[in-house]
Amino acid sequence: MTMDRSAHSRLAVTYRRISSLNQVDNNSMCAQEQAIKDYAKKNHLKIVEAFHDLAKSGTSVQNRTGYQQMMEYLEKHPEVTCVLLHHLDRLHRNVRNQLNDIYTLKCKGIAVITTDGLNSMDEDCMSEILDEAASAEKYSRRLSKETMKGLRVNAEQMLHNGGLPPYGYTVGSDKKLYIDEAKAPAVRKMFEMYAAGMSYKQIAQWLDDNGFTTVKGGKFKSTSIKTILENEKYCGTYFWNKRASKDFRGMRNSHQQKEDYYQVHGAIEPIVSEELFDKVQERLHDNKNRIRSYNGKNYYPLNGKVFCGKCGKKLSGHVQYSRTSKNNAPVKQYRFSCSCPAVKTVNEKYLDDMVINGLRACIFSPENYEELVDKLNAYGKIQERVIDLQIEVLRSDKENAEKRCSNLMDIAENGDGTKSIIDKIKRLDKRIAKIDRRISDYEAAKKVFTAEDIDRIRDRFTEYVMENRNEDVLGFLEDTVDRIEVDDTVRVHLKKNICVDRETKKGFRQERSIKK
Repeated sequence: MTMDRSAHSRLAVTYRRISSLNQVDNNSMCAQEQAIKDYAKKNHLKIVEAFHDLAKSGTSVQNRTGYQQMMEYLEKHPEVTCVLLHHLDRLHRNVRNQLNDIYTLKCKGIAVITTDGLNSMDEDCMSEILDEAASAEKYSRRLSKETMKGLRVNAEQMLHNGGLPPYGYTVGSDKKLYIDEAKAPAVRKMFEMYAAGMSYKQIAQWLDDNGFTTVKGGKFKSTSIKTILENEKYCGTYFWNKRASKDFRGMRNSHQQKEDYYQVHGAIEPIVSEELFDKVQERLHDNKNRIRSYNGKNYYPLNGKVFCGKCGKKLSGHVQYSRTSKNNAPVKQYRFSCSCPAVKTVNEKYLDDMVINGLRACIFSPENYEELVDKLNAYGKIQERVIDLQIEVLRSDKENAEKRCSNLMDIAENGDGTKSIIDKIKRLDKRIAKIDRRISDYEAAKKVFTAEDIDRIRDRFTEYVMENRNEDVLGFLEDTVDRIEVDDTVRVHLKKNICVDRETKKGFRQERSIKK
């Protein structure tokens, strides 16, 4: 129902907008505000509320908080009869949106008025309003084309095309991307952990535990981690203009991508290898349909690798509560999703013990000890470089904290030591002590492996793999176990690079003596 606004015909709201913070011409915020105030004073209009949007495009209403707040305000305040603008293009640079708003507001008795005399309630102005709306959209489209030309020139030279650089990179004076060695270890770890089967939550926890934060200093979330994992710049591929174009409404779906966009392989120094990047993309693609290695709080190490030997369908982790044992104790099982076998489940402990103890025998055979020691120490050297970079970051944080603490102590010694300053000094002291502890922990993590260490790892191997859901375990199982087929017998197929002796091979093929 249209409200009666005739009794309050002198109340107005204002709206201002600039497309860029660099605008300093006649459309700058101050110029718009002054022109609107002068017009309101001259025409006896009372401004009751002002709305604005900074650095927002007029081609759509997305992300224009000020515009949306104004429209909501007009719905709640029927006494307002006009919207004051400096020029019509401040409201929209899209003909469809412009005319829709003018018509909608006109039906409610609200006039759209500009400081150069256009009034949507005046029929004599409508032809000029149509011309202004069309000119505004034409200008926007022409400007967009010219901007795209400049961006394309930058892209052809593999230059950074504005905005924040990807996490782990910095922009040099030549506008090219260079690796930020303080943040790059975090990026590598994200890719390694995800490729090993870890969840976003576990990756975010590791980043938080190791002092890595986002560019804005916040904690990493699942969305920010996923964005990093999907960015092909990390494997050295430069790309531009990847997102789908805006639709007829001026809106864009950021999840849609063009099939053919500008890209150059090997144009950027990579943080991760193409092999690791491709492995992560494969997991991202399959993640929705993949059976997870856990079900709620229950962990199933071999989930996703156990198949029916007859039809090939996957078995999934399941908890069965025993009717015969005391306290109705839960029994973890792998359950068939098909109708092939007569018995629908396989005892999880039986299957896991068989596979993991077999792998233990393969890996820790005496002839492998020397190679294991060499590989562990080679891996340890890589981790040492990561640790050194993390220590460097911590020492820089410590230095900054010590400087702040010293400055505050100088203030306190001069007799200006208020309680808030004393509290800040105490907090900084605690922070410095915490950084020292973390540096000591990192230094202690450096290690040279020996055959005795291999013995200790072997002794704990089965228990560790069975009970721990972390990147090491999931990565190990991904790299070693190909698939397990279960019907009347259990057949374990390992990856081609795993050598199996005759005795162990017998253990990898057993009759299903334990059914449940």
